[in-house]
Amino acid sequence: MLIFLFMYMFFNFFSFLSSLLLLEACSLILFFFSVYLMVFGFSMKFLLYYFVFIVSESAMGLSILVTTMKTFGSGNFRSMNISKF
Repeated sequence: MLIFLFMYMFFNFFSFLSSLLLLEACSLILFFFSVYLMVFGFSMKFLLYYFVFIVSESAMGLSILVTTMKTFGSGNFRSMNISKF
């Protein structure tokens, strides 16, 4: 659900790949905020579950990036569109 929310919010950005990078940045910000809350007694179990989710989401984003590089080449980043997939 969170991924679809971010994709809806950042759909009009320059390309699909920049929205993936922005999603990763938002995930890291939430991770560091959770670490900050852990100092004040927040559960570490939630932080570990969240970290597993972020790692799997990052691996999926990396596979999309590699597939894009193989399919379109590095010169076509400016003309990327979600409808090409």
